[in-house]
Amino acid sequence: MAEAAPREPLRRRLRARALATLGSLAGGPLDPLVTGTLRGIALAARWSRYDALAERNLAMALPELDAAERARVRRAMWSHTRRIVHEWLVLSGERRERVLEQVDLGDSVARLRELSRDGRGLLLCTAHLGNWELLAARLRREGFDGAVVGYKKRRDSSADWLVGLRASLGVRSLAQDESPRELLSVLRSGGGLGLLCDLEVKRLSGTWLPFLGVPALTMTAPAALARASGLPLVPLRCVARGAGYELRVEEPLELARDRDRRAAEEDLLVRLNATYARWIRAHPEQWVWYRPRWSTPPDSASERDAARAPLSARAPRSR
Repeated sequence: MAEAAPREPLRRRLRARALATLGSLAGGPLDPLVTGTLRGIALAARWSRYDALAERNLAMALPELDAAERARVRRAMWSHTRRIVHEWLVLSGERRERVLEQVDLGDSVARLRELSRDGRGLLLCTAHLGNWELLAARLRREGFDGAVVGYKKRRDSSADWLVGLRASLGVRSLAQDESPRELLSVLRSGGGLGLLCDLEVKRLSGTWLPFLGVPALTMTAPAALARASGLPLVPLRCVARGAGYELRVEEPLELARDRDRRAAEEDLLVRLNATYARWIRAHPEQWVWYRPRWSTPPDSASERDAARAPLSARAPRSR
């Protein structure tokens, strides 16, 4: 007799129900109830283990900040987190236009269309900075098709809520462990593939490279996809500016084809990490300091690298 599948933890079911309820109220007459709830959660977070992790990360990565400055960044980080969660809730309902219209596009759309001329796909790399879900939604509204890659949590209906939010905005979600062929098919069809690659992901192929000056487990997938597709990485971000946001695209990062595979991919990832570090230093309160970034020490790097088959070895070459 087959064993029953493990049941979803109660806290996740309650969280998903809370998201659905708050999403139905956000932006409407009862929006003060939503904002008050989020304000209380953000306040409680300042005395949680997540705030303690944020303090450790800040002290390690930005040692030039004193204790008072780190405390200020953490307070501002929780305030920003409350803001973007509220915006996600509004985006999940019928009042989403008010959030989408807050984004200043500048010349970013024109630049992306230039990069995607002749049906070329776009390898879009952003970070957990500003409002990354709003970034994807705003580009979709401008007519850019494709998908975003994210962690697919099992037995977590609150994670399913986020996937459903993207789907309602016309944004397709692909799991991080999706077949490389599926990822490359998006690019070969001329679509954009959005990657959030500023955090460590232990279950994927990775290597230890500097991130804000500290060795950090860095996923190799962006460089492997760049090699397999023949496309550069296109860094872009959607950061808060006052009551709105600005979407900015930077110059593409090309893979050095005159180097051997490993050296070229690590060089590309070092440059991508440096780009993220520059963004974070400019807007430290808008990054997710409460997430693990340096939790895996590089002591066993050679053993772990040897045990993993790099994505570039598995991904089919571009024809």
